[in-house]
Amino acid sequence: MATARSLAALLSARATRPGPRRAGGAWPPRFAARAAAEPEHARRLVAEFDPAVPLEAAVTPPSGWYTDADFLRLELDRVFLRGWQAVGHIWQVKNPNDFFTGRLGNVEFVICRDANGNLHAFHNVCRHHASILACGSGQKTCFQCPYHGWTYGLDGTLLKATRISGIKNFNKNDFGLVPVKVATWGPFVLVRFDDESTEGDVGDVVGDEWLGSASKLLSTNGIDTSLPHICRREYIINCNWKVFCDNYLDGGYHVPYAHGALASGLQLQSYETLTYERVSVQRCESAPSESDDLERLGTKALYAFVYPNFMINRYGPWMDTNLAVPLGSTKCKVVFDYFLDKSLLDDQNFIERSLRDSEQVQMEDIALCEGVQLGLKSPVYSIGRYAPSVEMAMHHFHCLLHSNLSS
Repeated sequence: MATARSLAALLSARATRPGPRRAGGAWPPRFAARAAAEPEHARRLVAEFDPAVPLEAAVTPPSGWYTDADFLRLELDRVFLRGWQAVGHIWQVKNPNDFFTGRLGNVEFVICRDANGNLHAFHNVCRHHASILACGSGQKTCFQCPYHGWTYGLDGTLLKATRISGIKNFNKNDFGLVPVKVATWGPFVLVRFDDESTEGDVGDVVGDEWLGSASKLLSTNGIDTSLPHICRREYIINCNWKVFCDNYLDGGYHVPYAHGALASGLQLQSYETLTYERVSVQRCESAPSESDDLERLGTKALYAFVYPNFMINRYGPWMDTNLAVPLGSTKCKVVFDYFLDKSLLDDQNFIERSLRDSEQVQMEDIALCEGVQLGLKSPVYSIGRYAPSVEMAMHHFHCLLHSNLSS
């Protein structure tokens, strides 16, 4: 049992640790620094890919990028815990007291809107004994720890600490929830774990940081807040998160071989790829048709990949998004959210038919991705090649990863 003197010394030492003091308390802000001493072999795996080699002569990253647990730990620190990350959409926190939770690596977080309509994000961890505070999504007027009843306001303030009579060297203002920077762009909710400030940024600033020069293209192509959210579907896939992203980024290469029904509705020869700082955009025109495909796909489809793991698909009256979340070196969760033009909200037959067609494509892609992951574990496979005329976006993605992982 620690004495009062030793406890005071411990608290004093924690309070004087290097680094800025957070508004929500005194927890060390650079939690990601725990991964600083990454294994040497993870660094060697990074170095095995050379982004300076032109696409026509380049080889793909080695299979270890997709199978090694230490490599994933490095990615979590260098890629996911730095910069803006998409974590949800505004319809999840539309009303006061709405909240939703999420997890990225070992980081648990909660997004909420307080009674005054202000958006907040916090580490979803009680400051008492580290219990997770909230689960899932819904509405709450406060967060009460299920373990010992410590209670926090939706602004992160510690409202009640139970049964602490006699405690010394305790200031409840130092034990509020630890904040995470949060913002919105269009219909998307974003967080960043590497920024100690909690002051909100305006949408244009966030858009420039998150999307770079692609911001204008996306905002003028129907990526906006006017489309109501229809539904969410989640898939657990036995593959590395990058396998799913690579599949998305092959410029339609796999479509005629794996997605026969989808291919019949697209003019694959019209496929084009544009790359920006942290975004790649693939565009394709729809094939002339009198069938329901034209109603669902529209005349042109736009597929935007926002580094590192967020995909926005705009076609006809639909927009859907895909978020690939790593669950391990060989497993990921992909979250699909569907949004639809208001004029079709009452057409249940159209909605069900469209979602059924989308589900077929997802099942086909899951089979592909899980097959690739099995092949990546094979002793005969190490590196592959790019198809230069179509796989530009995939190479761009790998170069961005290399840049982050080498920093």
